[in-house]
Amino acid sequence: MRPKILYSLFSNIISIKGIGPKYAKLIERLCGKYLIDLIFHKPAAYIDRRSSPKISELKNETIATLIVNIDSHTPSFNKRMPYRITCSDESGQMSIVYFNMRGPYIKKILPIGSKRVISGKIEMYKDTFQMTHPHHIADVNDLNKIKAIECIYPLTAGLTSRSIQKAINSSLEISNELPEWIPENIMKENDWITWSKSVNKLHNPDKIYENHSSPHLERLVFDELLSHQLTIRLIKNKINKIKGNILEKKETFTKKLENLLEFKLTGDQKKAIDEISLDLSSTNKMLRLLQGDVGSGKTIVALFSILQSIENNKKSILMAPTELLAEQHFNTINKYVSQLNLSCSLITSSTKKEHNFDSNILIGTHALFQENVEFSNIGIVVIDEQHKFGVHQRILLSEKVGNECDILLMTATPIPRTLELASYGDMDISRIHEKPKNRKEITTKSVNIDKVEDLKKALIKKIQNNEKIYWVCPLVDESEKLALQSVNSRLNDLKKYFKTNQVDMVHGQMSQDQKNNIMSNFTNGDTKILIATSVIEVGIDNPDATVMIIENAERYGLSQLHQLRGRVGRGKKQSTCILLFYGPLSDTAKRRIKIMKETNDGFKIAEEDLDIRGSGEILGSKQSGIPNFKLSNLDIHKHLLEMAREEALNIINEDPLLKSDRGKALKILLHLFKNEVAIDYLKSG
Repeated sequence: MRPKILYSLFSNIISIKGIGPKYAKLIERLCGKYLIDLIFHKPAAYIDRRSSPKISELKNETIATLIVNIDSHTPSFNKRMPYRITCSDESGQMSIVYFNMRGPYIKKILPIGSKRVISGKIEMYKDTFQMTHPHHIADVNDLNKIKAIECIYPLTAGLTSRSIQKAINSSLEISNELPEWIPENIMKENDWITWSKSVNKLHNPDKIYENHSSPHLERLVFDELLSHQLTIRLIKNKINKIKGNILEKKETFTKKLENLLEFKLTGDQKKAIDEISLDLSSTNKMLRLLQGDVGSGKTIVALFSILQSIENNKKSILMAPTELLAEQHFNTINKYVSQLNLSCSLITSSTKKEHNFDSNILIGTHALFQENVEFSNIGIVVIDEQHKFGVHQRILLSEKVGNECDILLMTATPIPRTLELASYGDMDISRIHEKPKNRKEITTKSVNIDKVEDLKKALIKKIQNNEKIYWVCPLVDESEKLALQSVNSRLNDLKKYFKTNQVDMVHGQMSQDQKNNIMSNFTNGDTKILIATSVIEVGIDNPDATVMIIENAERYGLSQLHQLRGRVGRGKKQSTCILLFYGPLSDTAKRRIKIMKETNDGFKIAEEDLDIRGSGEILGSKQSGIPNFKLSNLDIHKHLLEMAREEALNIINEDPLLKSDRGKALKILLHLFKNEVAIDYLKSG
C-alpha cells in the first residue's frame, strides 16, 4: 500500500481535466499511466524566447519574440509562392511567411490592423528579415501564453510538446509537497530546493543552464539515484541474512587441481579464489560477480569454487548462454576433474539422449532448467556471461536449485565503474586484471579492404607455420540493403585462393552438430581458416589460432572488437588482430580502431566504450538489470551516483529498517520511484 500522501501523484492520467481515453492511451505509451510518470517526463531541450528586440535590432538565425502591427497580406498565386504578411513596429518592417496554408485561416489569426505577439526563428531573405511559420502567435493581452523558456519534450505520434506541457502543469497543480528526505547540509551545499519546487522548475524554468543540468534537475536525479541505491543496499542486507550452505575449504580436491595445472595461477586469480572461498565458507548465501578480461582465466577460478562445493558433498552447476560455450567449459573442466575421479555432464538441447543429472558437475545451457528435473543437493551455481541471460532466467534457476545455494556470476565483459554501481551494487565483486604469464600482448593492426589480396598472401606463411586463422564477417548471406561482407561470400572467395579443405565456415544458423564438427576440425583437423560470424565471440579457446581478422571492423562496437580479439593470443606464439575496414571511416570508427591499436586492457576499453556509446547501449537493460532511469543520465550524473551510493550506505548503517522520521520520508521516496521491492524486503525483516 502506498502512503496516502502519494495517492494524488499515482492517480491515473485520465483523471486530468480535458484528457480523454484516447489521449490518455497515447501518454501512457509515451511515459506511463500515472500523474507521477508525466511529472518525471523530462524535457529533452529548451527554447529560449526571452529575446524581445525591435525589428531594427534583429539578427539572422536567432529566436525572437516580437510585438508587431499587421500591415498587409500578399496571398500566394501558386504552391511555390509563399503567403506573405507585412508587419512593423516603430523601428522598421519585416515579413511573416507561410507555405501551403489556407488564406482565410491566416487572415483570422493575423487580421490587418491588429497588434500581435509573434515568436519564432528570424531569417534574412533579400535584405529583409522574415519569420517563416511562427512557432507562437498571441494577442498582446495574452503575452503570458508564450513562455519565455519553452520545454521541448520527447513525443510519440499524436502528441505535441504544447499538449504534454499542459498535461504536466495540470499534474503539478494536483501534486503535494512531500516530507524532506535529503539532509539540510546536502541541500545547502548543492543549492537545492524542495521536491515540489524542483519539479515545477524542471517544467517551468526561469533560466537555461549549460548541458540542461540545473540545480533543480540535479536534486531530482539525486532523488532517483538515492532511491535506486537504497533499494540495492536493502536487498543486499536481505541477501546477507539468508542462510546459505557452509562449504568449508578442505583442499581435498582444490590442492590436487593446483598441482594438475600446467601453469601457475596469477596473483589476481589467487585473490579471486580466496574471496570466493571465504564467501562459500560463511553461513550466509553468496552472490558474487567475477569480472575478468578475455583470456584471464575465469573458468579455472570457477572450477576451484566448484571443487570446494564438491569437497562438502554438494553438486555444482555451470550455466552458459550458448552450446558452443557450454561445450568449451565442459572440455576444459572435464580434462581436470576426470583426473580427480569426479564426474561431469554436459546438458544441452543437443545432448538430450545422454543427460546424466547424477554427476558431480552439471554444465549446460538454459536446457538445465527447462528439463522436467528437480535438482537437489546443489552447493553452487556458476552463471557465465551472465548479462546474456534474462533476469527471469536467473531467478528461475535460483528457485529450482534452492534459495540457500551460493551463486557466482561471471563476465568477460569488464564493466565500467558507473554501470557497476548502477547495476551490481547488491553483489560483491572480484576482478581479474592479470593475464597468464606466458601470454603475449596481441598486436592489432588496421588494414583497408583495398589491401585484402596482400593480406591473403601473408596468411600462407602463417598456415605453413601450423598457425590457424579466424576470419569474422558481420553477415551470413549477402544483403541487398547492407553493404557488408558475408560469411558465404568470403568462403567462396578464399576457396579460390587456398585448398578447399583448409577453409570452412561456422555461423548461428547451423545445427549444433554441424557447429561442433566444424569447430572440432578447426581445433584438431585440416581446417586452417575458419570464417565465422560473431558466434565465436565468447568462450572459444584454441591455442593454435594466432590471427583474428575482423571484416567491416568499422561496424563493430569496441567491446565486441575486444571480445573477438580475445579468441587469439591463447598460446605461446605471437598473435595478431587485423581490423579490416571499408573507408571512409567516421570519426567514431577512427576512434574505436585507434583505441584497439593502443591497448589490450579490457577494463580501459570498457571505460572508453562507455564514453563513446553512453551507458544506455553498453549492456541491454532488460537482460543486464541496468535500471531504466527516467531522469538520470549516467554519462552526465556519475558524481551524483557516487553521492547517492555514499548516502545510501550512511542511511543503512544508521537506520537499516528506516524507522526514524527521515526513514519514513525515505519510504515515501522508494514508493515515489516505484521501488516497492525494497519496502517488501523491509516488511519481511
